[in-house]
Amino acid sequence: MRLRRAIRIFATVYLWSFIIYQITPVEIIPYTNYAPAELSPKPVLYSYSFAYDVKTAFSNHAGSIRNLLKAMDKKGIDFAFGDFPQSIEDRLFPSPREVHCRVIRSSEVSFLETSFHFILDTLPRKLAGVEGEELLSRKRFGPAECYLLAHDRRVLVSTSLGVEFPTYESVLGGGRNIFLSREVLIRWPYVEDFLRGGLVLLGNGKVSVFAYSERSFYLPGEKTVYPFRYVVSTDLENPLILLFKDGKLKGIFNQRRLNLFAGEKGAYSSQILTYKFKVHIIYFGVRTMALASSVGLM
Repeated sequence: MRLRRAIRIFATVYLWSFIIYQITPVEIIPYTNYAPAELSPKPVLYSYSFAYDVKTAFSNHAGSIRNLLKAMDKKGIDFAFGDFPQSIEDRLFPSPREVHCRVIRSSEVSFLETSFHFILDTLPRKLAGVEGEELLSRKRFGPAECYLLAHDRRVLVSTSLGVEFPTYESVLGGGRNIFLSREVLIRWPYVEDFLRGGLVLLGNGKVSVFAYSERSFYLPGEKTVYPFRYVVSTDLENPLILLFKDGKLKGIFNQRRLNLFAGEKGAYSSQILTYKFKVHIIYFGVRTMALASSVGLM
């Protein structure tokens, strides 16, 4: 009887812990704007996914290059920047010394946060055959002109049999950087400008951010002298689009598609969030899904 009671108490505590973990964080958003979701011409763009600041055996940390490439293929990551001494297979490249974007480091997540996330999200979802959420998506990030997600967690144990802990799949996680290009990249153009603009995705949803005028299209990280329309489009359920100008919040839009005219000089950027449900102005289970570098009007 005591064992049954203990199991029942444990199951009850775990269930409520799981529910509370899933519906947090909770935010009060007192207003949302609604903008016309006008049709806009879709530019022909090519999207490339990459990992940044990967730690390997080259920096005296464990980790097999072959396992890294396999994990990249499984995660759909095209290229990686890290502590490689030289380019490897046109997929792995040395990281530049200086990066001017705001760097979001996966290694800064505490062991306690990681443990709670594994117990209350990753494990139950795996048992249910569902992919877990990216832990970093539970955090909110301040506005910036550009962002980079650093996959800088270290492999602690690596054996000659190819067994690693944690695995590179775990190190790469569910987040990735997206580089947008107007051209197909036949050979990777290793330039620092590449790391100064684009999107950071912290989930599996589709997000598109660009701007256009009568003259041309403009991608995150670019600048122009021509007034433009700023476009955000996503297939996420329950989206919240936060629009910033020069780091100041200009509007929150509860819709999947945003098309706004930008006529004042400044840097326009956006963050795309989702939530589980809302009660009036209280939003439960808020997640950060995408961070877009700015499009500048000079």
